[in-house]
Amino acid sequence: MTDNLTPQSPPPSVEYIFIERKRNPLRRLGCTIMLILWFIFLLLPLFLFVLAVQQEITIAHPGDIPESYQHPLFQVQLIMEKDYRGLRIVNTTLHNSTETNICVQTNVRYILWEGQGDPATICRCYERDNAKANWMLLEQTLEACR
Repeated sequence: MTDNLTPQSPPPSVEYIFIERKRNPLRRLGCTIMLILWFIFLLLPLFLFVLAVQQEITIAHPGDIPESYQHPLFQVQLIMEKDYRGLRIVNTTLHNSTETNICVQTNVRYILWEGQGDPATICRCYERDNAKANWMLLEQTLEACR
């Protein structure tokens, strides 16, 4: 018969080995890109709601641009006409920009689910006498600015 009161040997000691993993920078970049895309996907219903209520979303050019309401940096408009339904996307770029002369190129594209629309490019050049004067239209062409 054995006695339970006899001392037993201590359990063997265990050594833990910690291996530090090297972080892959491409993996972090991929996760960051996926996170940004996920937030864009989540904000898409908000974008569509604002577009349905306001009929357009516009980002204006900063600074002194002639007729700035006609030359947005980026604009999306909802088209809901009898024969045409879809989106109109407008963006503008500045060419030959100085204090007294400026050319503004406007690009118009359509994404229509009813009807058909051809893309257009318009170049408008403006001039003024000095930095405080108003812009005056010099010429307008239906092609890209040079």
